[in-house]
Amino acid sequence: MAIKAVAFDAFGTLVEIGDKRRPFEAILRLSTVVSVPSPMVGAVDLAAFAQACGVAPDARHASDLAAELASITPYPEARAVLMALRQRGMRIAVASNLALPYAQAIRDQLGYLIDTACLSFEVGHVKPDPGFYDALCRQLNLAPADVLMVGDTWRCDYLGATAAGLQALHLDRRGNASPEQAAVSIRDLNGVLG
Repeated sequence: MAIKAVAFDAFGTLVEIGDKRRPFEAILRLSTVVSVPSPMVGAVDLAAFAQACGVAPDARHASDLAAELASITPYPEARAVLMALRQRGMRIAVASNLALPYAQAIRDQLGYLIDTACLSFEVGHVKPDPGFYDALCRQLNLAPADVLMVGDTWRCDYLGATAAGLQALHLDRRGNASPEQAAVSIRDLNGVLG
């Protein structure tokens, strides 16, 4: 079946964080609460997450988040590949597990090249959950077989997508793919155009 849309994971695939500080993880390590909902399955900001964890607001965490967000940049080939796909008539989606504060940074960097975004905090499912991929296909109004998923996480982006009926490519920027993975892996996003 012909591909009608390409969905890309965000971090590690389209964009990278140059200054990783992991403020959500830092708050979780300080948590006094036994079970805290993941910020990836609900629209909570850093302050609300700290409150849910029983952690007092800390300017350092907010500063770390601001530094991470400011350091988000697209990979060198990302914009050119997205433009080339658009010229071929492909619809483009971002399909990513992420927390609310990171969404705007992606929209700021690449939003003009993206038709839709299926984000875990908005749909309430994280990859590789089939519910995530169902939400993606519903947003695109396409059958799973019409969508190509591209991402750097084997379990979430390749195995999860193919189990849900999508076509998929594994992005292996470091060249660490196993022999099984290598047959369906690309080294950079230009491999999507081949």
